[in-house]
Amino acid sequence: MDSAVSVVWRPADFEGSGGATIRLCVDGACEERASGDPGDPFGRVSVGLPQDIGPEHLPVELTVTPVEKGRPVKDSAQAELTEERPNGPGCGPVAWTATFRADPVKGLVSPKGLVLQEK
Repeated sequence: MDSAVSVVWRPADFEGSGGATIRLCVDGACEERASGDPGDPFGRVSVGLPQDIGPEHLPVELTVTPVEKGRPVKDSAQAELTEERPNGPGCGPVAWTATFRADPVKGLVSPKGLVLQEK
């Protein structure tokens, strides 16, 4: 597991605009990708961070650019990095992460309630 700030989404949410380009910038470093096939269960883009970054607050910017219809959606927030220990308490590695959800209208929202598994 790597330290990173991520944005997740359901590609079907972007179907009405013919898809979109999702661009995520964290503290000046950027990554982007297409929203993906509407039949896919979820999409994700991440910006990697130094592994030992610690519990920082970092500026995050999201741009969702529709392929066919609509205007770009731009949003920003502060990412509060939290410690993740994928092998359990007291075991390495330690990663520092934050995750948002990309919404085609609202921009950055909480990922709570987003099911990232096929039904």
